[in-house]
Amino acid sequence: MERFFSLQRASRRGIIPLLLLFLLIPQASGIGVGASPDRIDFDVVSPEEGVVRELYVINTGDAAERVMLTVDGIGITVDPLEFDLAAKENKVVAVAVDHAEAGEHEGSILITARPAGDGAGGLGLGAGVRVPVSFVVEDSNLWKIVVVAGLLLLVAAAAVIRRRRTRV
Repeated sequence: MERFFSLQRASRRGIIPLLLLFLLIPQASGIGVGASPDRIDFDVVSPEEGVVRELYVINTGDAAERVMLTVDGIGITVDPLEFDLAAKENKVVAVAVDHAEAGEHEGSILITARPAGDGAGGLGLGAGVRVPVSFVVEDSNLWKIVVVAGLLLLVAAAAVIRRRRTRV
């Protein structure tokens, strides 16, 4: 008889955490975020002018979400960085490349979502997706053109001087 009561107490201790887990699952399963395109490639950009692309952030969940964007990489900016998004809706976010040094650059945008409003209760539930971003900043060719033109003028001047000396 005593063994029966100890089994009953043990099952009650195991049921409470299990019930709490089941109470949290619907809140976690209603959260979802997506992005389109899944990768942003700016190709070759000029250092003088900024380039902007559109990123669609999609709420795939069944409830409103608070969306936050975090940029990892030099020369990449995002606007807006934080916004609310209703269920099954999307929002356009502007992704821009600012001035950077010449060469290949890579970074990413981390899009995270959590339940909108005060309903999250500090549980730390959320969803996220990372979008890779890449671009190449072309080297300014102006100084190369000036150097080549200067060398051509120098060669032409040397040829003219040499020709005048041979005539005399």
